[in-house]
Amino acid sequence: MPPRSRAFPISLAALLLVWLLLAFGIFHDPGRTRFTWDSFGYHLYLPATVIHHDPLLKDLGWVDQARKDHDASGTLYQISTLEDGSHVDKYTMGLAVLWSPWFMAGHAIAKATGQPQDGYSPPYDLAVRIGVWCYLLLGMMALRAVLRERFGDRVAAIALLLLFAATNLIDQATLSTAMPHITLFSLYAGMLWATLRWAARRRVGWALILAVLMGLAMLVRPSEGVCVLLPFLWRGEKEVAGPFIRAWRLRRQWLSIIVVMFLVGLPQFIYWKAATGHWFLDTYNNAGEGFDLFSPHTWPFLFSFRKGWYIYTPLMLLATAGIPLLRKYWHEAFQPVLVFFILNLYLVSSWTNWWYADSFGSRAMVGSYAVMALPLAAVLQWAGDGASVRRWAAGLVITVLTALNLFQYWQYGQGIIHSSRMTMAAYGSTFGRTTIPSNMEDLLLVYRSYGSDQGRPDSTRYERIPMPELSTLLPAPDTIFRDTSTGILNKAFRLEGQHPFTPALRVAFHDLTRNDHAWVEAEWRVWLSDTAAKGSFVNTFEHGGKNYAYQAEDIGMKHLPAGQWVTLSTWYLTPEVRSGEDLFVAYFWLRDTLPMYVSGPMIILHRPRSSD
Repeated sequence: MPPRSRAFPISLAALLLVWLLLAFGIFHDPGRTRFTWDSFGYHLYLPATVIHHDPLLKDLGWVDQARKDHDASGTLYQISTLEDGSHVDKYTMGLAVLWSPWFMAGHAIAKATGQPQDGYSPPYDLAVRIGVWCYLLLGMMALRAVLRERFGDRVAAIALLLLFAATNLIDQATLSTAMPHITLFSLYAGMLWATLRWAARRRVGWALILAVLMGLAMLVRPSEGVCVLLPFLWRGEKEVAGPFIRAWRLRRQWLSIIVVMFLVGLPQFIYWKAATGHWFLDTYNNAGEGFDLFSPHTWPFLFSFRKGWYIYTPLMLLATAGIPLLRKYWHEAFQPVLVFFILNLYLVSSWTNWWYADSFGSRAMVGSYAVMALPLAAVLQWAGDGASVRRWAAGLVITVLTALNLFQYWQYGQGIIHSSRMTMAAYGSTFGRTTIPSNMEDLLLVYRSYGSDQGRPDSTRYERIPMPELSTLLPAPDTIFRDTSTGILNKAFRLEGQHPFTPALRVAFHDLTRNDHAWVEAEWRVWLSDTAAKGSFVNTFEHGGKNYAYQAEDIGMKHLPAGQWVTLSTWYLTPEVRSGEDLFVAYFWLRDTLPMYVSGPMIILHRPRSSD
């Protein structure tokens, strides 16, 4: 253990510097709420309970109105609707629990200042932001104590500053405080601090503190259950037994840990039971997202120019390389950090939406930076222990990586680096630039609207490919209908109340295109008996027999005449498919008792002109 210095610790000065930098952002953009997109769902428990007295979301009217009033998202995707029609918040309540005292402070301030007590006005936003920053400061203090335990004050100070200035933690700490990642970072730092003390003394008090922190992390995101690996694998300096033998010897304390973690999660189970009748629930019931555990996206997650972790946070490549150094500089930490890193990376990169929507770099890894600080500190210690050439070389590399991170973060803020649509070409075109290239849109991945209306493709960028062979996948029409005005015979499906659906066309994505996307134009012929007839043209994808990226166009919006055949088209941009085996599905749905004749669809594919 390095000697203690009586001088003012530079690691404490580093923490104060981080806090001051954050404090400058307290009043940044005060009129904008941070409770948008996913944060809208994490936060929803609080206004639902405190303001609307509707924690079970019996009335979605006020929820959707709040979404619209605060421009929170394009759709109300934060709510999961079950098969029985009941509604439940898609996200677990961990952040709401941790934010609750700050939310109540904002509620009181809003009342005292005459501002809207709606859960979203500036007092709530500011109070929760300050609360998250307080948690971050506590987490940094805990991590400082952990790093000083083995590496000394100077290395701890440098590591803390690098985590803030040379990674995308700066983005989550300044612009995305209402997301879970900064709070998770603080919880992981607290877990490491409690783990060290429990491993040193094996007292039940430290075990219970550890259990509360782990329970809260899992209440924020259940996938954070990998955090249990840290205390399970961490051994004390004088312990030689393996983890399973240690766990058996400490079985009473581990039983206490399990009980406390269960009690921390119990409010969530009670909420699910009250809302849906089920104690356990998978609220991510959208077939388009989930864990692809048998086909993880690890390579693009790490190295893709779209959002690769090592591309946009290269310091973490250096930290990863430092994991083997822990065998020399902190042997007890090597196994738990290595196993945690591998399993956490596996889980995070197995998520279908591996780029995790809009952010600077891979935000999903920010919570684990408290753990990655240990191998980062090992690299710093290794550099400091070497000759001057090694020290200067390491210093130069770290300086370049820090400057690159800060510059790219500035580019991100200016829109030069896109939050989710980057490609290798776009990255190369923007590297080192201070302005957006004029052809940037041509270099980015296709734009996908977060709303329902995607528009139509740019014909100059797509080639039109009729695919009449797909019509042979449909059964023969059941009706031959003579057009009285022209005498032409038309083959069509007759729809009525007892038979409201046309046969569905189903085509695997890989049979449509080899590109990452395509536009599907579905051409239909329709004959209405009455202009008031109701129905929808449906385009969707299926994964495992369930729909995602569902699109329905109401026939009433087409203003079609009655008593004559009309040809029309629908347009559909394929989603980010989970698998090439997923099926594109197109059919017409009559939502009326009035009869109607429908023929189609005839598929016309529009694929990028750059395809081979």
